[in-house]
Parts: sequence; C-alpha cells; structure tokens
Amino acid sequence: MDVRVTCWMRWLLAIVLISGLSLASGDLQAQDQYQGEGQVLGVDEEKRMLFLAHGPIPGFMPRPMRHGFEVHRIELLRGLKKGDMVRFVLETQNEIFGISSIEKTEKSEKRE
Repeated sequence: MDVRVTCWMRWLLAIVLISGLSLASGDLQAQDQYQGEGQVLGVDEEKRMLFLAHGPIPGFMPRPMRHGFEVHRIELLRGLKKGDMVRFVLETQNEIFGISSIEKTEKSEKRE
C-alpha cells in the first residue's frame, strides 16, 4: 500500500476517534440531573452521607445497587431514618456530585 494512503488513513482514523470522543463526552454532560428511588440503609450526618439501596437510575446506573451518596446540604438528612423509602435527585453543585433534593415517598409514610 502506498505510504501516502497509509498516512492519510491514520489521520482520518484519528479525526473520527477524536470526534467520537468529543460527542460522547458532550452526551455525558448534557444530562445534569438524575432521579432515583430507594430505601434508606443509613444516615451519617457528620460525613454528610446517605446510604441507599436504590433501583436503576436512568442515564446513570442501569442496575439496582447499594450506594452511599454525599448530600449537598445537611438539612436533607434530617428526619430520615433506616427503612424510609425516598425519591432523590443527583446532580453536581460546586464540583461535588451528590444528592441535591430528597423526599420521603408515600410508601414510607404509610409504614409510620
């Protein structure tokens, strides 16, 4: 194969790969909020962490998991206890990815 064609093919491949990566990173940043539901496993106010067993989070986590999330404001943890069912929003604020809002669901309120 001609050296010029090989060089041209390498440049073309590099451009395609870089373009694809740019588009992919744009898609990841396009959605800035993710909503989920889960059950509270634990609350750590000192570390501003909420531990959840949650279902799939569309666009972020495709499978149910147990996970700890930082909360943006300590007030979000007040009144939550192990076993509560919650609906929450994850987003980045001040360069920290965590829970920006949370509310108990009706399932929790009926149990009380």
